[in-house]
Amino acid sequence: MLFKKNFLYAALLLTVLSVHSGLRAQQNEENPALEKTLARMDAASAKFSSFEAKFTQKRYLALLKEYETPETGDFYFTKDKNSAVQLRLETRTPGVRIQTINGDSAVVYQPAIKQAQIYNLGNRKNLVEYLATGLGQSSGRLKEQFEINYAGAETVNDAPCSILELVPKDKSAAATVRSITIWFKDSTGTPTQYKFVEPTRDYMIVTFSEEKLNGKIPTNRFEQNLPGGTEILRLN
Repeated sequence: MLFKKNFLYAALLLTVLSVHSGLRAQQNEENPALEKTLARMDAASAKFSSFEAKFTQKRYLALLKEYETPETGDFYFTKDKNSAVQLRLETRTPGVRIQTINGDSAVVYQPAIKQAQIYNLGNRKNLVEYLATGLGQSSGRLKEQFEINYAGAETVNDAPCSILELVPKDKSAAATVRSITIWFKDSTGTPTQYKFVEPTRDYMIVTFSEEKLNGKIPTNRFEQNLPGGTEILRLN
């Protein structure tokens, strides 16, 4: 549960929306707007190496009908030719929280309470793909994991976007998150906004700004040198 809260929620995540008929899936396969969006994503994926941006995220609580305090920070993600990924999510407001994934290790560090949680990803390494769904992935890969539906067009931060709704095929994924909606920039084929919906109808919206694509991100950005006196909790 703690792992899910800190990672599946902190950035970008899993999915399911409902049972979709074969007819609806077929209609989306033939949707020119969907295929055009996937083609732009494939073009970006073919030359993808890294992505960094500022982010704002806010969680909506359906039962209370209100948003929690928004969080802001920095997001870094790299992927090499062997599909090895590294991720850093650094929340700056309202409190500092640094989350990294590097190899088999995931670390959540909270300076305010001088505590770090270290996870061995093991067979959860595919979680990283969910945390950055649509970044450096081919449409073929996404189709293996999700039913994909075109959901229209919209402008986010003055950028024209095409919207895709992703529904996970894996039942365990569907039990975690009901759906992922992604706003892909028409100009770059990369995500600029996500909406993650839980089975409870709570949801998280993550919006990027000041995006930088395929820049050089230092390797040590994905390492955490924990200061002396930090309480370390090792969790599986």
